[in-house]
Amino acid sequence: MNKLIVRFTIILFWAGLILALLYLPFSHLFTSHQKSINIFTWGDILERSVIDDFEKKTGIKVHLSYYASNEELLVKLKATEGKGYDLIIPSDYSVQILREERLLKPLDHTKLSFFSSLNPTLLNHPFDPQNTYSIPFEWELFVLGIDKQFFQNKPLDPSWKMIFDPSTITYQIAMINDPVEALAIASFYLYGSVELLSTEQLKEVIDLLIEQKKRVTAYADFRADYFLASKNCPVVLTSTSYIWRTIKRFDFISFVIPKEGTFVTIENLCIPQACEKEEMVYELLNFLYTKESMKKHYETYGVFPATLDVLPFLDLNQETEALLRVSKEDFNNFHFTK
Repeated sequence: MNKLIVRFTIILFWAGLILALLYLPFSHLFTSHQKSINIFTWGDILERSVIDDFEKKTGIKVHLSYYASNEELLVKLKATEGKGYDLIIPSDYSVQILREERLLKPLDHTKLSFFSSLNPTLLNHPFDPQNTYSIPFEWELFVLGIDKQFFQNKPLDPSWKMIFDPSTITYQIAMINDPVEALAIASFYLYGSVELLSTEQLKEVIDLLIEQKKRVTAYADFRADYFLASKNCPVVLTSTSYIWRTIKRFDFISFVIPKEGTFVTIENLCIPQACEKEEMVYELLNFLYTKESMKKHYETYGVFPATLDVLPFLDLNQETEALLRVSKEDFNNFHFTK
């Protein structure tokens, strides 16, 4: 009997230890400490030094958990009904899904001291009319990064043909690795802006991407700039934030926006329906949208800020400033992933 008790005790000990180790990384999600908030975010969107300054100023501890895709965010929010998170940062199309799933809490615009500084071009889009549930934080475009030296004595027609047309491509390319975005861009190249693809059209889109693969050196989002800088690929499909960081280091690199139009993504801040710490979240929101914070985020990550009052404080060339002040009419040439 004593041996059985000893064995049972050992089993309980090890089972308890294993459970503790499994749940330890997520323990902050269940903390009862009132001076803390939990953010579910992309890994490269919130500047840590800004968060540190907020913690020092307010005494509010900010816990960051990371996801790698909008799909991961959606799955986890649905599984937990948003419990354990006080602020999330979904892209535009994800906002619509979360809104329709009733997983977001309406925002009180009167508590947002910066709301009048937001770029009106980024507001009132179909994924969240009136911005009832979301506010834009940062945005960027999908562009074609190019090696200017490679095209020095070659014709350069800024078009999606540069990554899809076999008769145009005489080089290797780097392609984005997100399947949702790749399908959307390939579809746009073939059919323009359409709401729904037929079965036959979808097959043609997939065939186009399979054919393209012969000329793809790598599928990469985070490392697309590497393939330009190392001269492995004279053309890459990437976002403006990644190309911006590379242009600062290599003068032979630039980018073009396809003449047919391109895709835009807006990263938004939203409060999950289950959040019980709204006042602290609003305090953080107002801190994140200060000119100092927006400037720091732009300088670190190269994503375009959602506010206009920070633009005079940024080191911008004429081309970039014109892009950041894009008119509503020109913005309509950009398309959202659906």
